[in-house]
Amino acid sequence: MKKHTSSLLLFLLLICTSQVLTAQRRDRERDREEAPRDQTSASRLWYGGGFNIGFGAFNGFSSFNIGISPMVGYRIAGPLSAGPRIALDFTSLKQRGIRSVGLTSVDVGAFLRCRVFQGLFVQGEVSNEWFQDLDGFTGEKFNDERVNQRIGAGWNFGQPGGGGTEISVLYNFRVANDLNTWRNPIEYRFGFTWRF
Repeated sequence: MKKHTSSLLLFLLLICTSQVLTAQRRDRERDREEAPRDQTSASRLWYGGGFNIGFGAFNGFSSFNIGISPMVGYRIAGPLSAGPRIALDFTSLKQRGIRSVGLTSVDVGAFLRCRVFQGLFVQGEVSNEWFQDLDGFTGEKFNDERVNQRIGAGWNFGQPGGGGTEISVLYNFRVANDLNTWRNPIEYRFGFTWRF
């Protein structure tokens, strides 16, 4: 699994690198043709906010997750941007024969995003998550934390530099490799962006 993950990350890095180099060449050509523009740090920022939705079932458990996730991106070069992301989630967990339990989590990390073609983008994330979980034997809540590694893709419906909406699907390798979790490693996100 690690070999496939490394190969996939290397492939995505190569795609992003080629896109960045192409964008830099186009930017230099455009800069020669146009008058100088204001390139302040603020003009390189874009903003986003998302809604996280997830559901799953595992070993007699079923779950439904909903949350919000604000983010700020900084355009590094061409289609490549990076920035911080925070997610606040609430999960309703139900086990057969036991009443449902509400669990919360806070996920703080950084993302790297590359616009590949028009609205299509690929995104990788690393984050630290503090979360509540449920002991399957006692039914008691407890606090835990983990480092998540996600990779995925999405589509932004909007014009570059204006407002837009987006959907994305990300795969959490840390959750996928945890044999004892009830959590689903696939995350579906719906969000809004400004100046992306």
